[in-house]
Amino acid sequence: MAVYKVNISLPKHLVDEIDEAAKDLGLSRSGFVAEATSRYVADVRNLSAEERRRKDIERAIATFRRIGAKAPPGTFEQMMETLRRDRERDTPPGWKP
Repeated sequence: MAVYKVNISLPKHLVDEIDEAAKDLGLSRSGFVAEATSRYVADVRNLSAEERRRKDIERAIATFRRIGAKAPPGTFEQMMETLRRDRERDTPPGWKP
């Protein structure tokens, strides 16, 4: 893996905290900053993916609400009954969640 030198400016109090935490973990300042940065980037990516999933779910719910508003009366109940019958048919005897 290629390694690059990067110059950054940080407040003194933050550098002091980094140095203290790095020492406690047995890491160099560079090693600590690299690990912290890697974790932060992973968190940001995971959050972005989570936010996309949340928005997709919200769009799906809105779509189903629009469809449900146009469905004839009793449609929801019929769908639920079909799902119950399918679940009962496909569930092994004696199975408990």
